[in-house]
Parts: sequence; C-alpha cells; structure tokens
Amino acid sequence: MDDGVRSVTKRRKPTSADVARLAGVDRSTVSLVLGGKALGRVSDGVRILVERAAREVGYLPNAAARALRTGHTHIIALVVPQATNPFFTAVLRGAEREAQQRGYAVLLVNAEHDAAWEERLIHTLSSHAVSGFVLWRAPSSTSFEALGGACVLVEVERSGVPSILLDVPAGVRAAVKHLLDLGHTRIGHFAADLAHDTFAVRADALERTLAEAGLERLGAWTARAPLEFDLARSVARAWLQLTPRPTAVVCDDDLLAAALIKAARDDGRGVPSELSVVGFGDLEVARVVEPEITTVSAEPEALGQQAVASLLRLLSGAPAPTSPIVLPTRLVVRASTAPPG
Repeated sequence: MDDGVRSVTKRRKPTSADVARLAGVDRSTVSLVLGGKALGRVSDGVRILVERAAREVGYLPNAAARALRTGHTHIIALVVPQATNPFFTAVLRGAEREAQQRGYAVLLVNAEHDAAWEERLIHTLSSHAVSGFVLWRAPSSTSFEALGGACVLVEVERSGVPSILLDVPAGVRAAVKHLLDLGHTRIGHFAADLAHDTFAVRADALERTLAEAGLERLGAWTARAPLEFDLARSVARAWLQLTPRPTAVVCDDDLLAAALIKAARDDGRGVPSELSVVGFGDLEVARVVEPEITTVSAEPEALGQQAVASLLRLLSGAPAPTSPIVLPTRLVVRASTAPPG
C-alpha cells in the first residue's frame, strides 16, 4: 500500500483514483467494485483489496451523482410484514451483510400486514430509483410492472419471480415426530393469526403428519393469536382452560411459544411436565426463556443473505431461476419438551 496516497488524502477529499492507486488496480475496477457490479467480473481477492483501500482512504462514492448516471441509488428495499418481530431483525442482518459486500444499502420497510399500504409503498419507492425489492407478499400485476421485475419473493411463490423458501414442511414434520416419539397423542397448534402462505403451509404439514400417524386432532386444539407477546399470552391463557387439553403444542413462531409458556406458568401448569411446547425460528427468545424452547431452526440471517444475493444476480442481468431456492430447516431440541406427564 502507498503511504503517499494516505498522506495526500488526509489533506483533501479522497477520490476513486486514490483508491485505485492504493489498491494497485485501474479506476474501472474500482468503479465495478464500489458500484456493486463486481460479481462475475472481478475476483473476490481484488474486490476485497479495493474495498479495504476505499476504507483506508475514507472514500465514499457520490450516491447522488451515481443515481443520476445510472438511474439507481444502489438501495434495496426489504419490505417486511412486521418490523418489530425479532425474526425480521435477524433477516435484516443477513441482508445487510450481503448487500454491503456489493456496494448496496438496505432500506427496511414495515408493511404492518397491510396489503393496500404495501402496494402504495412499492409504487412510491419504485419511483425513487430503489434498485430492487425483497418482498414477503407477491405483488399485484400493476406493482410488479412498477418494479420492472426487480424483486425477489421470500416464503411465497409466484410464476416467473425468483423466490426463497424455507423448508417449512420438513421442519414441522420433524417437530411433530419428535412429540410423537416422546409419546404425545394430543398435539395442539398455536397458530399465527395471519393470512400468509407460510402459515398455511405449517398448518397443512401438521395435519398431514398427524394423519400419517393415525391421529385425529380436535378443532378446539387449534388457537390463533397475533404475533405480539401480550396479546398472544392472553389468548393462550383462555385456551389452556380447554378440557381435554393437548399435552403438547406446536407453535408457528418462537414468540408464540414464549407467550404460551408464560401463560401456562400463570395458570400454574409446568412446562414440560404438563405441557410440551415447540416453537419455530430459533430466535434469541427461544434461548432466554425458562425452560429454553425446543424449536425449528430457520436461520433467518441466511434467509436475508440469500434473498439479497438472488436479487443482485437478477440486477446484474442473470435470468430468473425457474424454481425456488429452498433453505433447510432443522429441529433443535431443548428443555421445553418431555414425555407426557
């Protein structure tokens, strides 16, 4: 590295030429790397060298000028249904990690489970040169046109649009079979009160796995609650007054599982001695409650990282894949499950 470049840039604003001299590459390579266009054109070793040089001299590309030249701001909109859910905090970390490596920033957009509001957000953001979108809801035809096809779907599928899915059926099957192996036959479902494909898939996988085991489940053994701790806890309290009650419950989310455990304790019921609980997500809350929650690990950071990587491939001109990318899930057994008492 050139000490002369460092001393000069301390006296004036650094330029891309300074980055090029310090990294030992030409300015076009710097432009590709810092413009987020290095994929397939610049080796990872050179990309890392350029990024390190840019940090050392304190060079930041002029985003406004770049937007005028290219029509893009190198911003990705991550439109999530509920930004307060810890799952999406982890998704954002993975998305930002991948985006930063390619010179992009991530804008977190909270749709609050409101389809009409989400459509308005998409139209507003697409008119302000947002480069691409990661969405949890399939856009309408008019919104898809506004996006110019620059979007990736997560946990939902639409023909012709790249999508990233969790292997939800395998995760739910593993959870139910774990409870069956422990000896449970009265298995309930604490479901998210949301109309989204992923929750319909969870319910279907639960029903199918129980049916394969020759078990019929009472309709009363399903409860629905918002993904908000206090409201879910209130729903769970009333639900636990059922007779007969399930001896084990599969929850759509770790937050619901934590609320159910808290409600059971409010009612003087032991977990897992009187009620086994399985969550979904493997979020931090699953490890900080007592007992720690047996859960289906969904690795939300990997989900965010893969979604952004797929979007950037699309933005670079690569053809949209014909089938979704499916990320694995796995059951993590902790202390919230045991044989029925």
